[in-house]
Amino acid sequence: MAKRGAATTMILAVLLAGCSGDPGAAPEPSGTSGSPAATITPPPVKGTVRTSKNTPLSLRAEPSTQSKRLARIPHRTAITLTCKTIGATVSNGSRASNVWNKVTWKKQTGYVASVFVDGGDSAALSLCQEQTPTPTTTSPKPPNVESLIVKAARGQRGVTERSRNCNPYGGCMPWDSLFVTWVWNKAGDTVPRFTFSGDLYSWGKKHDRTHDGVDGVGVGDLVLFGTSPQNTKTSTRVDIVTEVLPDGRLRVIGGDVKKKVTERVVDTKGIYGWVDA
Repeated sequence: MAKRGAATTMILAVLLAGCSGDPGAAPEPSGTSGSPAATITPPPVKGTVRTSKNTPLSLRAEPSTQSKRLARIPHRTAITLTCKTIGATVSNGSRASNVWNKVTWKKQTGYVASVFVDGGDSAALSLCQEQTPTPTTTSPKPPNVESLIVKAARGQRGVTERSRNCNPYGGCMPWDSLFVTWVWNKAGDTVPRFTFSGDLYSWGKKHDRTHDGVDGVGVGDLVLFGTSPQNTKTSTRVDIVTEVLPDGRLRVIGGDVKKKVTERVVDTKGIYGWVDA
């Protein structure tokens, strides 16, 4: 009976070993007894970004939607996937996954959610060997926060102040900053309720989300008009980007534009900085 049990164990071990690799792969050559097995690095896998026409895929420093955004990769961009790892769970509207792909794009190396990549769950992708940082859980926000920001902002188009700057977003005062922070919070992107656009710039600096100029600005981000964040004369207003136009101009939406919430097209010349959504 003991011999039969040993034989059964041996058969199971052989079957499991056969299931652990590619069934079509050739058997590995046997080496010298006691020598370490050779490490073979699997080739990278080609993938394609599948988000939507106006929503690029964020390349993150860590496998988490809360991690610093390194770049935005446009829809239908062909990318090279180095490996896959486990991170925060992300949904694309039809399915959810906690698998992330390691990608290098425009000299930036980071992680993208595999649910937005054709080929992101390929069995040919190996697990990332390096230890990846633990995804942060602070200030959670939805993975599709940019589109939620635009939806919340456009839902307020035409809302007007009552009298003397009295508005539904927080008191009787100039309310462009109150509006954008109200929208961000409504969309799940937590931010303090600021009344001055320059304070948004300073807050973003502390959280590694503020950028000078307009390079890299995208949908859902806040754009700051004027010359600097020092005071109300140098930082004149703030709006939310709803679209980056082919000619380089921006479609934005903001409060306190002729006493109401208005969406309009603006030139980037008067923008001194932006805050990442």
